[in-house]
Amino acid sequence: MTRYFRRLGVLAGACLALFALAAAGLAQKWQDRPQVSALGWPVATAAGAPAGPVTVTWLGITTLLFDDGVTQILTDGTFTRLGPLDILSRRPVWSDAAEVNDAIARYRLNRVAAIIPLHTHFDHAMDLALVANRTTAIVLGSESAANIARGGQVPVAQYQILADGESRQFGDFTITLIESAHVPLGPGDQPWFAGRIEESLEQPARVSDWKAGVCWSVLIAHPEGSALVQGSAGYLAGKLEGATADVAFVSVAGLAAAGRDYTRAFWSETVGRTGARRVFPIHFDDYTRPFGELSLFPGMVDDVTQSARWLDALAAADSVTIERLPLGRPVAIFR
Repeated sequence: MTRYFRRLGVLAGACLALFALAAAGLAQKWQDRPQVSALGWPVATAAGAPAGPVTVTWLGITTLLFDDGVTQILTDGTFTRLGPLDILSRRPVWSDAAEVNDAIARYRLNRVAAIIPLHTHFDHAMDLALVANRTTAIVLGSESAANIARGGQVPVAQYQILADGESRQFGDFTITLIESAHVPLGPGDQPWFAGRIEESLEQPARVSDWKAGVCWSVLIAHPEGSALVQGSAGYLAGKLEGATADVAFVSVAGLAAAGRDYTRAFWSETVGRTGARRVFPIHFDDYTRPFGELSLFPGMVDDVTQSARWLDALAAADSVTIERLPLGRPVAIFR
């Protein structure tokens, strides 16, 4: 019996050692990531004083702040950052109220008229209710977005459920939501956490509770120009037929895994359909890093440098300019 337990102990020790080695190897791979400069995209010039008539400030992932000096429009509004273990485990998580409050103050989100969750995954809509409650902005989106607002005790008058193709006006901005699709990342060409949020979502909640809901292509029109915001690298063929945009903000996450042919089709259905001549990639940053820090995911998660090469070739063929937005600094987008 003593010999049995001794052997069992040796086996357990060997298993622990192998686990430790595997963990160390995974940790090393997680740190093995390219520099942002490896993307090769020129950085757009930040707006000076006075700024252009309409500016956009990229705040990471797909959070964009549009501002014409009178009215502000915010996509997503996600400032909380979760670590890899928060995402991979099933433990409950919640918005970082201090981080949200700091972002609202630092970027002077005091004139936000509308918040548009591009879809309702956690990295797009986790802070939706908190930001709405800290401002007087109207949440525009799907029933899933409304259920996030309800779970966060957002007043009923502060959220609206829009149908495909429906528009709203805020100041000089006209916002139109057009149903789109999420980039196919999960089994059966479905996104992870597919489906809709069917009831009020209260925090804390598991990451998987923030289901995708409806993915939107968002058209933002202003007397100075028009923009397309594509919050996921997905598309519905022909859906943007007849839509026009001077600039396009296109999500990059997942393109490398989807492949070159898919990337070509995605470009054609977004940039090509709208005729945008200036493109700003978004959603290429590692959202497990602290808010305000810009880094790429490790290559084993998403090979963004490969996606960048494909996009560069497509842009060159169409005589389109690709620029990288500086994090946290306004850029005049219509010129």
